[in-house]
Amino acid sequence: MVKKIVEGFIVIVSLIVAFFVYKGINPEQFIKPDDTPVMLGEIDITSQTCYTGKAAGSDIPRLTSSEELEELVGTSYVTAQTSEVISTGVYGIKPWVDPYEITKVRNAKGRMVSSGRRAPDATDNAVQAVEYYQEYYLIKLPDESYILAQFGDTYREKIENGENITLPIGLRKANTDTARKYLKGICDSYQADNTYTLYMIDDEWQEEHEFTFMLMKFGIAAVVFIVLAVGALTIFYKVSD
Repeated sequence: MVKKIVEGFIVIVSLIVAFFVYKGINPEQFIKPDDTPVMLGEIDITSQTCYTGKAAGSDIPRLTSSEELEELVGTSYVTAQTSEVISTGVYGIKPWVDPYEITKVRNAKGRMVSSGRRAPDATDNAVQAVEYYQEYYLIKLPDESYILAQFGDTYREKIENGENITLPIGLRKANTDTARKYLKGICDSYQADNTYTLYMIDDEWQEEHEFTFMLMKFGIAAVVFIVLAVGALTIFYKVSD
């Protein structure tokens, strides 16, 4: 009985560690997007091209205060420079994800069918968010005010490593009622408005590479799980003999 409990404990701990490895891996370390800066003159707001997430050229307007974000119109491309990022623990569903697709269930014949449920457009559940959601961050602007922002892990890592960086090109995006509810507490703590987010993710590029990223993360996490579980179980069996 004790042996089975220890075996179960080792497997569970290995799974938890593998989950955090999966969550923490940044696939853009291996597959990098085009980082050629886009200048303001190259942006055509009348075209179907979206420039969010593209590297910001030197003439892209930089936000200096939270008020400037609130005053923007929806088609105004801007960026921001910051040296501080704060995780909110709140996640918004990725724009290209079908909220009904991820709630499908398996029927008696083993087929995936619609459950009729719509996945929430925001959550504070890190496990639920791991594949289909992206986190909201708070960033500090030059006047020391904070705004909500969404951008890739590569930028987050650079800021957390102490760099003062220029973020990619973004647009002001209105937050949903659900997102505002989850974000209210932390935004109040930093005197930030929870109405808008500076959205700086290249949706087209991310969607194109999402499956590859998932396989890479799963593969690395699976190796970690196997090494930990097999190693710990081997040691346990030797000690218990």
